Amino acid sequence: MTPSKERLVQVTPGIWYADVLYRDTARLIACAATETSRGLVLIDPGPGCTLGNLEEALAPWGGFERVCAVFLTHIHLDHAGASGLIVHRWPHVKVYVHTAGVSHMINPERLLRSVRRLYGDRMDVLWGPVLPVPVRNVCEVSHGMEIAIGQQSWTVLYTPGHASHHVAYHDFNSNTLFVGDAAGMRVRGADQVIPVAPPPDIDLEQWEHSLDLIEAGEPRRLFLTHFGPVEDVRLHLATMRNRLHVWSNAVRLSLMDKRSDDERMRIFQAREMARTRRNLPPEYRQPYEIMGQPAGSWQGLARYWRTKKGLGNQ
Repeated sequence: MTPSKERLVQVTPGIWYADVLYRDTARLIACAATETSRGLVLIDPGPGCTLGNLEEALAPWGGFERVCAVFLTHIHLDHAGASGLIVHRWPHVKVYVHTAGVSHMINPERLLRSVRRLYGDRMDVLWGPVLPVPVRNVCEVSHGMEIAIGQQSWTVLYTPGHASHHVAYHDFNSNTLFVGDAAGMRVRGADQVIPVAPPPDIDLEQWEHSLDLIEAGEPRRLFLTHFGPVEDVRLHLATMRNRLHVWSNAVRLSLMDKRSDDERMRIFQAREMARTRRNLPPEYRQPYEIMGQPAGSWQGLARYWRTKKGLGNQ
């Protein structure tokens, strides 16, 4: 069945994506869908608050009754938050997640406490309900594992740096690598690539290795959850590396001055958002102004320099 192009966009034959319209805004979170002989495989379904939008987008394919599996690149709520809700409503769906993220999917309380420290009272509005995924529905993945569903197959790459439980899925049939946040944020049609580096477990050395691993796989295209397919893979990865270096060095240097963290973060946010606005046509600015805020990355990178390198002052 060919889905409606109003809500589903074809990447290549057999692979589509749905904009889940997070915060009623286009081009923030993309859920990829691959059709197999056993049903649909979704990659990063998004948060619980947008599950209704995703369900509506999948209706031309028969909805979630035809979904057999959900692949998670990592467990952050903008990627994985809807997983428990999906399994609660459609208990036949399996959820694939890296070994380090399994316990958080089965019992999300620790994850939710961490998220509440960041978002406070806004958490429920921003992310919606989060339910546990029953053990019987969880499938652990690790580096090098081959996943076969119907006629399709994927290889799992362990790609930490953004998160310690981050993986990518290489679909060799189409030579598409679904990279979650490992290759940053870039709205389809724009040239602006930015790292997404929130706390708590940014690791720059691991991130560099992950980018090397992604490039070594020689994918035909990348698929970013924020937002969509990328065809100029080498240029994109080179730009991502550059921006990660620039951002991390800027944060490192800011920790040496006498300002407070709030001032340091505010200066970084203002400078990087001004750069983004200069480099983008108006029609592409809104997603960057909502998702992947530099202030959040300042926090994640500052934590890296302090906890892993012992640099800077509080």
